[in-house]
Amino acid sequence: MLTPLDIQKKEFHRRLRGYSETEVDEFLDQVLEDYELLYRQNTNLKEEVSRLRSEVERYTNLEETLKNTLLVAQKTADENRANAVREAELIVQEAKAQARAEVERGKRTLAELEAERRRLEEKLSEYKAQAKSLLLSAVALLEKIQAGNMDLEEAGLKWRESDSGGR
Repeated sequence: MLTPLDIQKKEFHRRLRGYSETEVDEFLDQVLEDYELLYRQNTNLKEEVSRLRSEVERYTNLEETLKNTLLVAQKTADENRANAVREAELIVQEAKAQARAEVERGKRTLAELEAERRRLEEKLSEYKAQAKSLLLSAVALLEKIQAGNMDLEEAGLKWRESDSGGR
């Protein structure tokens, strides 16, 4: 390929009327051929540069899209995590409230059962006292019958009176 130095150093032989027309034409043909080749190469390189720039721009856009996608994904993950924490806290609070309510119901039930137990113990004490009183009356009547102070008919009347009075 012809270099600028080749063009600069090119000498044409002088003839009567100036440079040799043939040599000048041949040189110009060679310059034209090399220039056309360089022009085509330059055009091809410009097209390649344009294509590569478009590709770089496409990859730059893709990179930006990926960055944005990652940011959105991170934000979504953070929001989901925060929502999960809030939901877990609500579940714990509800569970604690339910546990407190159950404990309160248990305390009320226990208090009711204790009151019922006391009432039943009082009734039992009353029944024991009545039974004791009846037994003591029966023993007293039996002792009187045995002592001969009372006959059986009179003892039955006394027994019925004390039995109906105790109920």
